[in-house]
Amino acid sequence: MKKDLELYEVLYLVNPGFMDQELENKVEFYRNLLTKSGSSVMVQNRGKRSLSYRIKGFTTANYIQMVFVGNQKLIQQLDQQIGRDESVIRHLTTKLPDRREIFN
Repeated sequence: MKKDLELYEVLYLVNPGFMDQELENKVEFYRNLLTKSGSSVMVQNRGKRSLSYRIKGFTTANYIQMVFVGNQKLIQQLDQQIGRDESVIRHLTTKLPDRREIFN
């Protein structure tokens, strides 16, 4: 990866019909995608939750949160891969603020 690494978070909603092992495989796939690019990754499975409104016909989804270090190129690769994945019903990637900016 290039310099200018920053902290990002991606939250993605996975098909609620996935069994535990299928969900774990999906999480590992995205974790490996990031770590192979040299990123450090922290994953939290937030569990199955109800949605406020239907998304692609689903009323519940498995919420997965990943915090990682990356750059714009890595974000583009991740967004492209998640966008092609039919089992991910929605995703959002955000840049987290630098802690130094918060305390200054």
